[in-house]
Amino acid sequence: MSISARRLRPAAAALALAFVLLAAAGSPGGAGTADAQQGPVRLHLLWTNDVHGHIAPEPARFMNPSFPPPLGGGASLANYLAGVREEAAAAGEDVLVVDVGDFFQGTPVGSKTRGDAVMAYFEQLRYDVIVPGNHDFDMGRDNTERLANGTRIPFVCANLRDAADGEIVDWCVPTLMLERAGLKIGVIGIITTGTEHMSFPANIEGLIFDPMVPVIETWRDRLRADGADLIFLLIHEGLPFDPLEGWRRIVGGGEAETGQSESQGGAYGTVTGGALNLMEIVNAVEGIDVAVGGHTHRGYEQPWIDPMTHTMCFESFGNGSSVGHAILKVDPVTRTLLGYESPHDRGVLITLFEDELWPDPAMRRVLQPYLAKTDAEMGKVVGSAAVNLTRGDPGASLMGNLVTDAMREYFDADFSFQNLGGLRADVPAGNITARDVFSVLPFGNELVVVQMPGSLIRTLVERKVAGDSGGICVSGLRMRYNKQRPDGDRVCELEIAGAPLDPERMYRVVTTTFLMEGNSGLDFLTTVPAQDIELTQITIDAAFEQYLERHNPVRPRVDDRWVEDPAGVQASYLARPPAAD
Repeated sequence: MSISARRLRPAAAALALAFVLLAAAGSPGGAGTADAQQGPVRLHLLWTNDVHGHIAPEPARFMNPSFPPPLGGGASLANYLAGVREEAAAAGEDVLVVDVGDFFQGTPVGSKTRGDAVMAYFEQLRYDVIVPGNHDFDMGRDNTERLANGTRIPFVCANLRDAADGEIVDWCVPTLMLERAGLKIGVIGIITTGTEHMSFPANIEGLIFDPMVPVIETWRDRLRADGADLIFLLIHEGLPFDPLEGWRRIVGGGEAETGQSESQGGAYGTVTGGALNLMEIVNAVEGIDVAVGGHTHRGYEQPWIDPMTHTMCFESFGNGSSVGHAILKVDPVTRTLLGYESPHDRGVLITLFEDELWPDPAMRRVLQPYLAKTDAEMGKVVGSAAVNLTRGDPGASLMGNLVTDAMREYFDADFSFQNLGGLRADVPAGNITARDVFSVLPFGNELVVVQMPGSLIRTLVERKVAGDSGGICVSGLRMRYNKQRPDGDRVCELEIAGAPLDPERMYRVVTTTFLMEGNSGLDFLTTVPAQDIELTQITIDAAFEQYLERHNPVRPRVDDRWVEDPAGVQASYLARPPAAD
C-alpha cells in the first residue's frame, strides 16, 4: 500500500506508482481479515511524534539552509492519510493512527492557541490515540487536562497518577483494547519519567510519574489476560541517536534495571533526560509486539527490532516533518506478528514534501483561522543577521553565543548561561522576524539575576564538561578544559571578565528560571538561597529581541569562550587541594 497516486502531482504520482509495484512484487497480499490460505492479516500503523505545533507549511531548513524544500505541514499529511485510508478500505484492511506526545508547544500557532490548533488538526485527521509528552505540560497541567477533556480522541497514559488520590489522572486512561483487522490490540500509553526533571515544578504539581518498566509489565499482563492478541506500547520516550552504540551499552552494562535507573539515568539515559530510553525498555520487558516512541526526534527509516525480545520499535523525525507508516503482517491463525512492509523502498518514514503531497484543501480551511491569528504579529521584522545563526555545540554555537550575550547585556551581568537544548532552531542570514525569535526560544522562560559565588560557577562548568555532557552556552566567561582529566577536575582555565575566577567572589549571573529549578542536570542550583535570586519578569525571548534591535545586523562569531584542549594543563589557581590523609 502506498501513496494514492491520484492525489499527487504527476511526477510524484509516477514515482509513487513505482514504489507500489516494487513493494507488491516482494510482499504477500491479502485482505485485512485473510485466512491462512490468503496470506497474513495486514494492518496499517501510522504515527507522529514531537510535532511541536509544526502543522503549517514551512521550509525544511534542516535539510538545506540556503535552498530549503517546502514542507506541506498538516495539509500534506491529510492528503497522505486520506490516500492510505482509501486504498486500505478497498483492500479490506484497517488503519490505526497514533501520536506519542509533545504535540503543540514550539510554534506560534501551537503555543498561542494553547494547543487548540493542533487538537483541531488531530480531530480532522481522525487520530485514534494520543499519548502526552513532557512538553505538553509547558502551559500547566490544567491546560493539558483541558485539551484531553475537549476531544473525542482518548489520551492514554498508564504511569501518570494524581497525587491527591493515587489514581491514574481522570483525563487519561491507562490502556485501550482496540479491534482492528479482526485482532484485539492492547495499547499501553507511557510518558517519560524524565518529565519531572525537565518541567517547571508548578506545571506538573500534584502529578506522579511512575517508573516505566514495572508499569508496562503490569498492564501487559492485564491486557493479555483480557484476550489481547497483540500488545502495542505507545511511549513518549525515544530510541538512541546511534542504535549500534546504544545496543553496545546495553550489552556491556547488562539489562536495564526495572525502576531504579529511571531516576538516575540508564546506560544511555543522557539522551532522554535521565530516564531509560526505548531501546533499554524493550530489552527489559518481554511480550511487547510493537513500540512507537518519540522524545528524541530521531527518525528510524527501518524499525529497531530487539535481538532478545523481538519487539519492533518505530520512531519518526520531529517537528511535523514526517509521518511513519508501517504495514504490519499478522498470522491469522496464531495471531502473532510476522513482520512488516514499508510503503516505499526508502523505509517507513514519509517526508511531507509539499511538491509530492499536494496540501489537502479541507485541512487548509481548518487551519486557516488559527494561522491568521498569529501571522500578522509573527511577521514583524525585529532585526537581521549578517551570518547564518546556527546552534552547533557550545564551542561553536553562533546562536548560543548570541542569546547568552543578549542575556548578559540586558542586565549588565558578569556571566550568563543557557542550556543548548533550550535553543530550538537555526535562523538563516537576513531579516529576523518575531516568528524566528519564537522558533528559537518558544518556551518564554523568565530570566533571573543570581548572586553566585565563583566556587559554584566552577561546579557548574565542571558538571557540564563531565562524562559525555553536551556542555552549555555561556557569555562573559572564557574556559578551556581537558577531557583526559578526571571528572570534576577537567577545567584548565576559567576567567570571567578577563580575570581568573575567584572562588570567594560573588558574581552577578543571569540565567533562566528553568535552569535554577535544577533542570538540565544542574540540580545543585536549587541550593542557592532565595535571597540571592532576583526574579526579573523579563523573558529570554524579550531580551533576545531587544539585543537584535540594538545590534542590527548581528555578527556573532566563534571565539574562545568554551574550548576543549586535549593537551591543556591546569592553571595553578584552579588546582584542587590535596585530599586529606
